[in-house]
Amino acid sequence: EVRPNTIPDLKVDATFRKVAKNSITFALWKIDEDRLEAVTRSQFGTFYDNCAYIVYAASLAGHYANHETITREQKPNVVLERYIHYWLGRNVSEQNRSNVVHKIQELDSYLGNVAAIYRETQNHESARFLSYFKKGYDNYLIKFPFFSILSGSLVNAPQRPRLFQLHARKWLRSVEVTSIEWTHFNSDYIMVLQTESLIFVWIGRSSSGIERRSALAWVQKNANGSPITIVDDGYEQAMAAENKELWNSLLPLKKRIVCQASQLISDFSDHNSNNFRIYKCNQRGRLHLDQLDVGMPAKDDLSDAHGVYLLDNYGQSIWLWVGAQAPQADALSAMGNGRAFVKKKKYPDNTLVVRVLEGHEPVEFKRLFANWLNIWQENSRGHKPVSTKFGKLDAHSLCERPKMAADTQLVDDGRGERVLYRILGDQVQELPASRTVVFTTNASYVVKYSVQCATVIPADLASVGIKTIIYQWNGSEASAESISRADKFAKASFDALKEPGMFVQLYEFDEPPHFLQLFEGKLIIMRGQRSEIMYGGDLKTSALLETFLLKIYGDASYNGKAVEETPLSSISSKDCYVIKTSHVWVWCGQSSTGDAREMAKAVGALLGESSLVLEGKESKEFWQSVAMYFNQTLVINGNGNSCSSSTTSSSSSGAGSMCNGSSNGGNISPTLSNNCYLNTSVPSKPRPPVQLFLVWWQQSALRYEEILGFEQQDLSADCTYILDTGTLTYVWLGSQALNQERYTSIAQSYVQNAPFGRRSATALAVVRQFQEPNVFKGFFESWQNDYGKSFLSYEEMRKDLGTAVPTTCSLINSGSPLLLNNKQTGFDGHKKYPLAVLTQEMDMLPPEINPLKREVHLTHDDFVSVFKMSFYEFDELPKWKKTELKKQFKLF
Repeated sequence: EVRPNTIPDLKVDATFRKVAKNSITFALWKIDEDRLEAVTRSQFGTFYDNCAYIVYAASLAGHYANHETITREQKPNVVLERYIHYWLGRNVSEQNRSNVVHKIQELDSYLGNVAAIYRETQNHESARFLSYFKKGYDNYLIKFPFFSILSGSLVNAPQRPRLFQLHARKWLRSVEVTSIEWTHFNSDYIMVLQTESLIFVWIGRSSSGIERRSALAWVQKNANGSPITIVDDGYEQAMAAENKELWNSLLPLKKRIVCQASQLISDFSDHNSNNFRIYKCNQRGRLHLDQLDVGMPAKDDLSDAHGVYLLDNYGQSIWLWVGAQAPQADALSAMGNGRAFVKKKKYPDNTLVVRVLEGHEPVEFKRLFANWLNIWQENSRGHKPVSTKFGKLDAHSLCERPKMAADTQLVDDGRGERVLYRILGDQVQELPASRTVVFTTNASYVVKYSVQCATVIPADLASVGIKTIIYQWNGSEASAESISRADKFAKASFDALKEPGMFVQLYEFDEPPHFLQLFEGKLIIMRGQRSEIMYGGDLKTSALLETFLLKIYGDASYNGKAVEETPLSSISSKDCYVIKTSHVWVWCGQSSTGDAREMAKAVGALLGESSLVLEGKESKEFWQSVAMYFNQTLVINGNGNSCSSSTTSSSSSGAGSMCNGSSNGGNISPTLSNNCYLNTSVPSKPRPPVQLFLVWWQQSALRYEEILGFEQQDLSADCTYILDTGTLTYVWLGSQALNQERYTSIAQSYVQNAPFGRRSATALAVVRQFQEPNVFKGFFESWQNDYGKSFLSYEEMRKDLGTAVPTTCSLINSGSPLLLNNKQTGFDGHKKYPLAVLTQEMDMLPPEINPLKREVHLTHDDFVSVFKMSFYEFDELPKWKKTELKKQFKLF
């Protein structure tokens, strides 16, 4: 696969030549002025902001390298995924910038010009770059990935106090700032002030639990035995006198300004936009781009293997795709073109620019395309269960092997007990138990299912992990009222569960395999208008009065269902239909598979005596009986002879004209036309690579960080995560996570913004920590059921420190003043402003301040110094007294 080298190996820098060309490895180099030096292992994850760095990572396809990767030689025919990143610090010199670009080309050509090249900038690193630095240390059994950026200009400065900003959830970044001033403070950050005698840890009011925990761990690791003091945002006056004196000498409290979270948000422009543009680069002496006119980019748009294409993902990332036959010069100049494009479009300088080569595209690139899965099929492992007929064996192996359960997305074999509820409008009715299940598209259904494990071995029961699943199914024509009623009902049932369970919310067209398995593939979905007849008792008797046509989907019990199609526009020979007129007919196309015919016969049998009809062998009674639905002119197939087969064409054409008139005249609503069902045959499709995101709410928007190459240790009990498997989006709730009750809104908000080509109605599942089902655990390499039981929250860590650490609050043995009572947290929840801002005229106030309630925007310390009492003492006062005090201090 190696392209002809443009730079002979001997000219390549000697430090690069130490890299074994064909091995799994991880290497990091630093460029300082004109030297290139390898960074030692102990220094991985520490970057100086006046240098440039080069990272090279090689791993087997589908695996992830990180800083702990041990170099292992591979056989020459093994294809490796190779990545080169160059990282530019904030204060890197122009000289270093151009040096790093030359060095990258040397390294790339030494490795055969097949690596993907990423340009990273400080504070805007890509998920892949961050995934290399999982360098935690096992204190408290929690792994903290650290990522520290030191200020290069201070390297040789004499010992003096240093100030660090610590923030970011999954990868704690510690950034050293050059001057010690209040302007660096922000209520989202944790600030560490390191003096010779003492280390202050200042905890920002809006920082998250995981950030506080990582920060305490980071400080303990770097403390070298100095004492540590914790200071709470807004409670600085509570420090011990000599500590306060030291603090005031560096950061005078009277100059205190802490900027608010909202001022940071501009960093993330809306990076969840789904749409992006493709340009083709034409080298006419200078950069010339032709925009391709495509709505939803597809793999086929990259059609010219000799060319270079530029994908603009709306200023979040610029991707350059170099065709396999493109001349060497184009491959080398691609990065420069990408940078020129960023400048031309006036995108921020920190926009990620990546160059990828045809045949070596990373997952993040392929994911930008809607249909990439069907074309880029690398994961060739079969996704069909061992035997399609679920026998005893399979029910066992699903319990024993979480990997297989995750692959098939089947928790068990669907034989457990189920209770069905139908919700139409605001009525919830329990359906009688019967083998035949008919759903109508104008209603929502809730199914309570008890998982039935095929074994009694405790270890296997633990690996299945759940006892109950609550499914909520929404029809495509269900009213908003029905859906919200069903939401409430299903959530209430989920929250009331006494034993471990999971909650799954899905829409018609998006049924996951296990849901269909519950009905053994015989779920019948009817259009909404006819629902009343269907519930008049037994299906067989009520079906005598009805005529309808069902199209059969799927060929196995975990992907089959029968859906009513009203106006048929065409019939394909690949499909099977069940037609109910005065008799039940099962019609099978010539190219339909045996498995599909079995499913069709099973559905036919539910409706009564059925006759099997094969395409081309239809009898006269058949055509006459089904004339209103079905005729030969609709059949599309390769053999044109079926028209002149056993039937006389006159009867069929007569029926045909009638049927066509009615079907094309009737307007088909777009949701019900056949295209909704194009991608429901799940098991045959290769799976998209599974993604894990850490998600949190920030100012009513959902933010997420992707974790590449994830493992169970990445799940932290005080956070919420989303695991996106392509067929089902799992929301994982940590046992100590905040806002647990908002789980459905988290998932829906994620699915609507999901950054790849997928429909918005995707099935969602909610799992709780320590209650994960096997279909979730199987996505992790090795899952330990007890992992995370020994989790220490920030408050507990602080208590542990508390024996050795004087904290700032002399409050009644509580870990943090924020825990006192609810009024207090209400007070701390508001944004804080300096007194001078709050005493201005009304029209000068910041927009989020209620002029009648200015006092809640003071920090605790300012409040006490103004009113000479704490907020909750003030809160107990009668109203006239409060108003008088506020007038006195110009806060009214």
